Amino acid sequence: MDFFLWISFVGTTLILTLTPGPSVLLATANSMKYGKNRAGWTILGDLSANLSQIILASAGLVTLFLSFGEILVIIKWCGVAYLLYMGLSKIFSKSEFKLDGQKKEERSNSKLYAEGFLMSAANPKAIVFFATLFPLFISDAYPFVPQIMILAATFLLLDGICLSLYAQFAMRLKTFLENQKKMHLQNRVVGLLLIFSGLMLSMVKRGS
Repeated sequence: MDFFLWISFVGTTLILTLTPGPSVLLATANSMKYGKNRAGWTILGDLSANLSQIILASAGLVTLFLSFGEILVIIKWCGVAYLLYMGLSKIFSKSEFKLDGQKKEERSNSKLYAEGFLMSAANPKAIVFFATLFPLFISDAYPFVPQIMILAATFLLLDGICLSLYAQFAMRLKTFLENQKKMHLQNRVVGLLLIFSGLMLSMVKRGS
């Protein structure tokens, strides 16, 4: 796999996974309620859903690649447009997070896992996200399937680490996540970084 594209993928993935979203908030809230160790089941559920979505999206990409290799160019440009869209959405979004750290009823590990899985699986945009994001970082000069596998493993590893860090420092992050001014500033910074990533990737020339 092209090393530059992989490094770019790592940077883009870190921007996305470090940005507080529904999965981050769920892992953080469960960490405060049940402890960081049991919140690991929520994180595992989230990653399992992501893996399922990646497999579905990648299966479609492989089919397109084998049948119509040229169409991947169009998908790559859709990916650039999607990054720009996400960046603009972040800049103009008004996030309102509220975390409840009070102890509630006990839940089994299976319920915590299911909660994480359903939170991620219920988002139909995820498959579109993976289907448009991955082609941006695939080089025509290398075999297609191994690159997909590397990207999938990298994404799941980074996402798992970021969610675990949020769960580890849940109580310290509570004040930050509920501070609207700080969250708005973070969204603007993240949005600009996503737009920058999209523009940079649009200029990358891949070998045939």
